[in-house]
Amino acid sequence: MEYQLRMYKIKDGQMETFLGIFPAVVEARRAVGFEVTGAWMILEENQFIWIVGAEDGIEATSERYYASEQRRAIEPEPAKLVETIDTRTMVVVPT
Repeated sequence: MEYQLRMYKIKDGQMETFLGIFPAVVEARRAVGFEVTGAWMILEENQFIWIVGAEDGIEATSERYYASEQRRAIEPEPAKLVETIDTRTMVVVPT
């Protein structure tokens, strides 16, 4: 399983709208094989942070996600609500 830490700075005044479409984003990601580990907010910084995982790898699963009809149907377009996106691909360390 490969994981990705996704950190978004949401545009001013858009957090409520983003949170309104987030369930559809999660549903569309799960439909193509993503696991959503969790999501968090840092309200005073307008930050939204979440972790996704994929058995087939992040890149291959992302390609399926962005090509899916379910993803294209999400309105408003999620990227239009985000000022910046920072991602980090991660692997599990056995403990």
